[in-house]
Amino acid sequence: MASLTCLSLRGCDWLRKLPDSIGKLTSLLELNLRATRMRQLPDSIGGLKKLEKMNLRFTRIRELPSSIGGLESLLDLNLQKTKITELPASIGDLKRLKRIILFGSKIRELPNSIGDLKMLREMHLGFSQISELPNSIGRLESLAALHLWGTKITEVPASIGCLERLECLVLPTIKIREQPKTTKILENLKVLECGGCRNITWMGKSPKADECNLSLNITWPPQLWCLNMSWDDPRSLTWLPSSLCRLVLRDVKSPIEQPFFFNLRYLSELTILECCLREIEFEQLESLQYLTVTECESLVMLSGLSSLGKLKELIVRSCSQLTEIRGLGKLNSLKKLSIMNCNCMERLPNLSKLYKLETLNLSHCESLQGLPEIANTCDPYIHQCPMLGESDDGYKTCMDCRKFNRGVNFV
Repeated sequence: MASLTCLSLRGCDWLRKLPDSIGKLTSLLELNLRATRMRQLPDSIGGLKKLEKMNLRFTRIRELPSSIGGLESLLDLNLQKTKITELPASIGDLKRLKRIILFGSKIRELPNSIGDLKMLREMHLGFSQISELPNSIGRLESLAALHLWGTKITEVPASIGCLERLECLVLPTIKIREQPKTTKILENLKVLECGGCRNITWMGKSPKADECNLSLNITWPPQLWCLNMSWDDPRSLTWLPSSLCRLVLRDVKSPIEQPFFFNLRYLSELTILECCLREIEFEQLESLQYLTVTECESLVMLSGLSSLGKLKELIVRSCSQLTEIRGLGKLNSLKKLSIMNCNCMERLPNLSKLYKLETLNLSHCESLQGLPEIANTCDPYIHQCPMLGESDDGYKTCMDCRKFNRGVNFV
């Protein structure tokens, strides 16, 4: 057993503890205890000097022994959905650690020693119980991805501005405690997801901007290609970065005016979610290929679609007041069209000239009267549209098209 390199006890729900002799497996590289009833680790665990990967996901462990710092070769530590509330200070001794996952755990705080993890590239804290980050977070010089979505964090330290290699930042609605002394964080940031940006001064926003209806001259990261954010009034933004390829807008309450999209020449994917708008007009999005409009309960009309010459996929879902989609019949590149849960939609335009259209999904559109004319190459799938009948495989296909809602999964 001394030469064993991989030990997986995944799913052994009878397993509650490891023997002290586990520390004698000096050649062990991987230890997988996922989904066991493990409640604690023996102190001897620190003797696994060659261990590179440890998975404690879905275990009942409440704390890690301080000997964990002896795992000098550890690269990956998965504590997802555990009951751990804090990490020992010795966590900072894991000098080679590259990824730590605390997603959905009971973790409430991080020790200051977390800043000693100079090789750490990914930190996943989403949907944990953590409510504050230590100032030492700014010492994680190799950090490329920081996920805080779904946490109780309302402020982050200004030292976040020192994370020069950060490429992906996922935030809840937060504010910065004070103006960072450096904004080199912006130079490499490629993905930004934020629940609300009203007080993020490092992006150039005045704390009083919302009250005064000021326009915001934000200094966007030059390499930013994915932006996912809530913004009540897009008119307060003077521009969006031209480097964007993917944009998700949520909770928009004021009209989206044309200059908002004018320089997004590379944007290929746009999602508009839970917005309180009666009309959305699309123009100047010459590279757009994928468009999703979902859960916009006040939306009555989509217009300007005829200008989206490269659009391949259009998904409109749960827009209960929507009655008209203008320009739909002129989307010559469209391959897939899905309209779901749009109960006020009575008619669709003639689609017979959309020769590239392969799939038409119509689901739960109670008022839709008559199937539009379509090209011979298109297969319609219909489910729960009482005035249209039902296609043989309609339910399966309409369920498949909902897969654009992506979940989080760590192995």
